[in-house]
Amino acid sequence: HKGSVNVARFNHDGKYCLTGGDDRRVLLWNPYKDPGEEVAPIKEYAIHSKQVLDVAVAQDNASFASCGGDKTVFVWDVGSGRVLRRLVGHDQRVNAVAYAGTDCSVLVSASYDKTVRCWDCRSRNAAPIQVLADHADSVSSVAVCGHEIVTGSIDGCVRSYDLRVGKVTCDRLGQAVTHVTLSHDSNCVLAGCLDARLRLLDK
Repeated sequence: HKGSVNVARFNHDGKYCLTGGDDRRVLLWNPYKDPGEEVAPIKEYAIHSKQVLDVAVAQDNASFASCGGDKTVFVWDVGSGRVLRRLVGHDQRVNAVAYAGTDCSVLVSASYDKTVRCWDCRSRNAAPIQVLADHADSVSSVAVCGHEIVTGSIDGCVRSYDLRVGKVTCDRLGQAVTHVTLSHDSNCVLAGCLDARLRLLDK
């Protein structure tokens, strides 16, 4: 990369990794090189017009999504490098993206425009199937498990959306939230904040 690397993600079986950076590119890497062997990207995915901020890999490892400063989410075929979908609807940069559903049929994107948008990857309809607009500031991070979407926002809140019953739970941390991740059993949320602290929330 030429410039900052903003995200690095392994695929689900750990055989390759993807990185995205300020140079507007996503690069595919083989992380298992022999010591001393030159490390070079296997493939380059370049269509973003501004920095790439996040990448999410589908469960089958055949496709991935990227998002960034150009307000757009792209879905890519890993092998061919072809763009499968271009998802437009956010008014500001897209900070984070994650797959949802057992078959990764839904894509969730979080934006500086204070919204989270859910997209049906199987539909030809370009509009989001749901927009979550409860945030008072930029949505910095999103995590998904089954029917639940968890978001972290600069407004200092961690929100959990239960899509089955339409319920929203809000934990007010009093500090801007920069990242959220779920425990493996999905019973806890770990939140990183701008005050240099991690907060563990029991759901």
